[in-house]
Amino acid sequence: MERGKTTITKNSYIDNLSEMQSALFILKCLSEGKNEEYLIQQFDNDEQLVRIWMNLLTELKLLMVNVVGEYVITNKGKDYLQKYNPHW
Repeated sequence: MERGKTTITKNSYIDNLSEMQSALFILKCLSEGKNEEYLIQQFDNDEQLVRIWMNLLTELKLLMVNVVGEYVITNKGKDYLQKYNPHW
């Protein structure tokens, strides 16, 4: 064991996602009731990246913020998810 060397464990599934797959992954997770904190953990604690994706998906009307401030997938988002990745 080397002294002073830190081992970083990456989520290899997330690391290998394309941009489109990242967006679909976020939609899928939110449609399953997972929250923002879960997504941030899945993206190696990159809160800024997750927020950028969620803001973009909201602008595209695939997500919306409900009355209690939670992100939820819209019907358009569900259609998009099924169209572009039906095996989820």
